[in-house]
Amino acid sequence: MLLTSIALRRRGDESGSALIGVLALMMVTAVIGVTIVTATVHGLSVTSSTRASVQSRAAAEAGIDVAVVGLKNGSSCATAGAVFESTTVPVFRAAIEYESGGTWLPGCPPPTATQVRIESTGSAATPGVAGATAGNRSVLQAIYNYIPDYVEIPHIDAAVYAHTMTGSLKNFDLDSADNNLSADLQIKSGNVNCINGARIAGDVILADGSATLKNCDVTGSIHVSGFANMDGGSQVFGDVIAVGNGVAASADVVTVRGGSITDGDIYSGGNASVLSGSASTAKGNVTVAGTPANKATVASGSQILGNVLSSGTITADGSIAGTRTPAVEGLQPPPVPLIPNWTDMAYPSTTWAAEGYEEVLWTGDCTVGGEHPMWATLSARTTPTVVNALGCTAGGITIDSNVTALTLQTNIAFIAPKFHINKLKLVSPDNRNLWFIQPDNSADGVPTCPTPTAGGITLTNESNIPSTVSVMVYSPCKIYSNRDGFRGQIYGGEVEFGQQAKLTFSPVGIPGVDLSGGVPATVVPDGGHLGNRVSVRELGSGG
Repeated sequence: MLLTSIALRRRGDESGSALIGVLALMMVTAVIGVTIVTATVHGLSVTSSTRASVQSRAAAEAGIDVAVVGLKNGSSCATAGAVFESTTVPVFRAAIEYESGGTWLPGCPPPTATQVRIESTGSAATPGVAGATAGNRSVLQAIYNYIPDYVEIPHIDAAVYAHTMTGSLKNFDLDSADNNLSADLQIKSGNVNCINGARIAGDVILADGSATLKNCDVTGSIHVSGFANMDGGSQVFGDVIAVGNGVAASADVVTVRGGSITDGDIYSGGNASVLSGSASTAKGNVTVAGTPANKATVASGSQILGNVLSSGTITADGSIAGTRTPAVEGLQPPPVPLIPNWTDMAYPSTTWAAEGYEEVLWTGDCTVGGEHPMWATLSARTTPTVVNALGCTAGGITIDSNVTALTLQTNIAFIAPKFHINKLKLVSPDNRNLWFIQPDNSADGVPTCPTPTAGGITLTNESNIPSTVSVMVYSPCKIYSNRDGFRGQIYGGEVEFGQQAKLTFSPVGIPGVDLSGGVPATVVPDGGHLGNRVSVRELGSGG
């Protein structure tokens, strides 16, 4: 009995031990199972996140590529509202910004922009699973230089056209009778030295020359093939564009010093320092194009309110409010300015008759003083008239200071081998044109003066030209004006202005004659295109 009880207790103990072993085995198996599931889920999460990250970054890169193509394709940026989006794979949103005065602004780049920024957000085609959302979205930012472009604009008649310019514009005043018309100074060959409070209410365009301004204001732009030097508190309200032809390697192509101001942009070619001198200001952008040896310099006390782009270096002891971008690839020197070729005006010519003008031969003394029979004859005419005074071979036509007024009831052109006009008094109730023309009978596209002493037009003293009359003088020889009160246009083989000369531009032209000289339209900066990429970086990622 006792033995039986002991055996039963031993079998019960053995059964309990077996149960504990089974339970332990089940717990180990459960832990292993959980571990395997956890590892599997984690692996799936990591894998899906990596895949989503690759997809979202690729989508963001696609957005940058699409935006770049849009910026290079004319009006695509404006059409898209400066935001390029895709709702199908790859899904992205690429927004355009441009730099202006140190601030990034949303929108398509204007002509004055120097850098463009594209911020592109890309979304994964297959989002991450198991809570892995880090790669579902990628944001990339790319910055590009913005390179200025040049466009053609039609030529317009200049207030002063000179095949060659001599002398200085000393206290000279070139104004316009109409604020909507630019009183341009176009010079085929020669420099402009504008000093002593002179003022030009238009553009200064030199096809083969340089401009020096000292206490001189230009309300338009300056475009020269050589250098542009500003000093003495001068101001240019438009752009300053200098190609740098013939400028020494160590010299500046554009110099702004002595408190001078440029309101527009500066475009400089060649090896140049584009801004130097104390207390001077460039309000627009400054672009130095050429080689890595080029430099843009801002001296202490001077300032640039826009951006600076340089093919080479930037030295700034003074202030630059905008961005500074050295070593810019793709910058091209500005184009050489184009000036119309010389237009030959022969006489006799069928042009005047074709335009309805009748010829009248000059009679009487070739010097007009006091009362003159020809003045009375011409004052009575009502049909457009060409006065042939080529018979005045000794000294051409001279108009003395005591001349009486000529009444214009029609347009009148004087043709003579030479003119010396001491005084000009005109009266007209209506808008009329008047011409003084020394013909150029050599059809060679250049001014052909018979001899230096055998031609030319001299304007001295003051003119009494009413606002209803516009006068044009044309000569293949030299035109010298020391006249105040002249109103109209000057077109000369050589042009020189005396001290304090004044010209008010009022378009005249020559009937039936194209003064554009057969040259292409002129080229000016306008707009731009994307240059090299400056940087690209990832701003962030997430769900």
